[in-house]
Amino acid sequence: MEWIYVVIAGLLEVLSINYMNKWQLVKHLGLKKSGILIIKMVLAFVTSLLLLNLALKTLPMSITYAVWSGIGSVGGVLVGIIRYGESANWKRLVCIAMILSSVVGLKLVS
Repeated sequence: MEWIYVVIAGLLEVLSINYMNKWQLVKHLGLKKSGILIIKMVLAFVTSLLLLNLALKTLPMSITYAVWSGIGSVGGVLVGIIRYGESANWKRLVCIAMILSSVVGLKLVS
């Protein structure tokens, strides 16, 4: 169950990064809906950290944090590529693969 908390916490981290980017776009355009995005972003961040805290009660900190931050890092890059048209060149994709393989490697050797 704790690993489910970690995965959900990582996905909420990605969601909050997405809200942060949307907030910047809305703010840049001068629209009035930025307050709702800030509330959603804060709720996603807080919920992510609470779930991470629950998982850390029984899981080792080193691996748990690596998985959580790996999900957040890779997810943030993928959201940027898919949703916001950021570059998907081979160098970025290789770096994503290295993050993923490092997290999996840490989990396998622990």
